[in-house]
Amino acid sequence: MSELRERLEYLGLSQYFDAFVAEGFDSWETVLDITEPDLASLEVKLGHRRKLQRAIRESRSTSIDSSLPPTFSRGLSGDGSYRSDESGPETRQKRTDPFGAVASGSSTKRRYRRHPKPDEHAPERPASAYVIFSNQTREELKGQELSFADIAKVVGERWQVLPSDVREVFESQAAVAKEKYYLELAEYKKTSQYAQYQTYLQEFRAKHASNTSDKRSKLETETSISTQGS
Repeated sequence: MSELRERLEYLGLSQYFDAFVAEGFDSWETVLDITEPDLASLEVKLGHRRKLQRAIRESRSTSIDSSLPPTFSRGLSGDGSYRSDESGPETRQKRTDPFGAVASGSSTKRRYRRHPKPDEHAPERPASAYVIFSNQTREELKGQELSFADIAKVVGERWQVLPSDVREVFESQAAVAKEKYYLELAEYKKTSQYAQYQTYLQEFRAKHASNTSDKRSKLETETSISTQGS
């Protein structure tokens, strides 16, 4: 979360930090998948959206002609991993990015970002003190006609001025939840399900590391042949 705060401060967008965290965009990695509808719901100003989109594009190191990054739709691939790709029949003729821009061209090869599937049997990670406080405050604000950004702003402001003794209550709850999580995790690591998932992770990483190496070798060979031919 500190990385997200630092990046937003660097971009001059720190005023959106609380709103992002409140809606689940609590790390820079999650912000990389943010969409135009998300930004609209969070009431991010148009100029600020463009600034954020440029930072996302640079972070992804994506080289495309469009001024905005390509769209990625998540799905479960055949090897059990999650992939992000351009989907739908229209993508054969054009690319549509998550911010609404369309880039033409059919020669661009689709990019896939593969991630291992999550361990469905592992204990759920505990909420932080801020998240516990945020959830409680949201319940108190139910029924009021407030936007996501307004609610996030209220949560952030209340958290900043929260008396230390009250904040300690939430931190204590978070500490108890964390201790319980580690106990459950320790027990879970003794199960066959944990062992099976670790085997899956090793195979997944080995497979995709091998694929990356093969592609790099093929590219180097093609480059070498092309250079010799010229």
